[in-house]
Amino acid sequence: MNDVAVIQFNGKLALGRESQRIETLVDEIGSRPEHKVIFDMTGVHYIDSAGIGILALAAGKFKAAGGKLVVVATPESRVTQMLKLTQVSTIVPVFTTLEEAAGSF
Repeated sequence: MNDVAVIQFNGKLALGRESQRIETLVDEIGSRPEHKVIFDMTGVHYIDSAGIGILALAAGKFKAAGGKLVVVATPESRVTQMLKLTQVSTIVPVFTTLEEAAGSF
């Protein structure tokens, strides 16, 4: 996974400081040559519409730069449920392990 950036998130992914931090990270990573990005969200227990929007925005930015964003989340987690409910999982693939996610590139 040398050419893959793995970013681990914990706690909440909601409107506020955390979502601003993610936007900054996305801009920073987007300026580097490694546009294969995994958001490891196995430690996230809450996500709101702002968090969902940030994921969709990040996926679009990486795709426009020739890259790809995928997410790792546990199957029954709120993250997985929200990504499916909002159909963001159709543009941001969701995997259950880092190995599966890395193998998708």
